Amino acid sequence: MYNKPDFLDIIVRRLKERDETALQYLYEHYAAALNGIISRTLGDEQLAEEALHDVFIKIWEQIEKFDPSKGKLFTWMYRIARNYALDVRRSKNFKLSEKSIELDSYVNTFATNNKERESGLKEMVGLLSEECVKLINMNFFMGFSHGDISKELAMPLGSVKTKIRNCMSKLRTLMGQKND
Repeated sequence: MYNKPDFLDIIVRRLKERDETALQYLYEHYAAALNGIISRTLGDEQLAEEALHDVFIKIWEQIEKFDPSKGKLFTWMYRIARNYALDVRRSKNFKLSEKSIELDSYVNTFATNNKERESGLKEMVGLLSEECVKLINMNFFMGFSHGDISKELAMPLGSVKTKIRNCMSKLRTLMGQKND
């Protein structure tokens, strides 16, 4: 029995053959989605555009590493984009002042694109303690790892993990109350 190849399988094969039109296809169809994760992680549109270009170069250079048995092409590209954006955030060149973007701006960004406004995410986050807001902001919206937060706030790593877990638990409780 013959299995008809998926269109994306053909694109991957063409990328591996160094066909630039296949890369152009990926860019035209996936750049906006990948730019979304990069923009949210970096919080800077110009920097995000530069990073997006670098991400597509990485995709081109690393296409041999893509294994369709381990996942979908978009998931693989998404991980490259997210990891690259996190690397940029953690780089020495990324200014400390850019790391202090307020949580509200991120919540508003998501609310315009999704349904968080209806779910009251902004209001729920506002009900949390100042420390919870800061930890959630750093970890989930700014891309800081637990280790990065520990260093940045001079707080033991175990305390960071426990506090984030407790804050997320409080947020889940608030979300559950909202949906009742």
